[in-house]
Amino acid sequence: MKKPYLFIIPHGGYKVPDELAELCVLSQLELFFEADTGASECFKLKELGSVISTPVHRLFIDVDRDPYSLPPKSHNGVIKTITSQKKQMFPPGIFPDEIAIAGMIKRYWFPFHSRIEQALGASRFIVICHTVAPVAPPVAADAGSPRPIITLEHIASNGSDIITCDETLTAKLLGILQKAFAGEKYTVTTPFCIGKPAKRYIMYKYAKQLVPMIRISLSKALFLNEKYFDPHTLTIDTQRIQNIQQRLYECFEAFTKYL
Repeated sequence: MKKPYLFIIPHGGYKVPDELAELCVLSQLELFFEADTGASECFKLKELGSVISTPVHRLFIDVDRDPYSLPPKSHNGVIKTITSQKKQMFPPGIFPDEIAIAGMIKRYWFPFHSRIEQALGASRFIVICHTVAPVAPPVAADAGSPRPIITLEHIASNGSDIITCDETLTAKLLGILQKAFAGEKYTVTTPFCIGKPAKRYIMYKYAKQLVPMIRISLSKALFLNEKYFDPHTLTIDTQRIQNIQQRLYECFEAFTKYL
């Protein structure tokens, strides 16, 4: 029997590859915020299906990018040169050589996608899981704009694209999530929404599969705040994370009846 879900967490890792440990000039605090902080913990929903994540930090190997998207052609490809705040990651004139890059891609990128391909046939619904900054960073197309508490994205057919999830089904899931998180404080006009999908690699790579797929983005404002986050130890209140995880579990469990 197929499992209800395949949860894919592309950016939840914090690991700096050994090859780059001496080259990277970013602080631990910067690395912490540049990751999809809390994603691996919030979406650890193994009771509902398979969970695929990676330990490596997205700045160094981004599994949600084409493996051949490299500098200097792309500074936001599989390996970055700047952060979301437009800060240089390496000293001037210093960058990993081709051998190091090829080794990291082989070690992290390809195994991650092999696991996805192996799990596709055993799942009924794919969820690509992210956490995002409360305000869009400088490199984003919507830089400076407040972000919703929860955003769902899917690809709708426009004649060339393939539908990843029916609009009605996406709206049902959003309604369930909205009810579960309605008590959260927020300042944005639209706290829960269905957004226009960015052209990210994973969603488009696996869009041709017959398994429905959505992308969920959870705002870090839910836990990276004065109440739940200690910036000195880079720790998030465990009970808060467990509470969010439990609500997500209940939402996806309730959504199962529509699959």
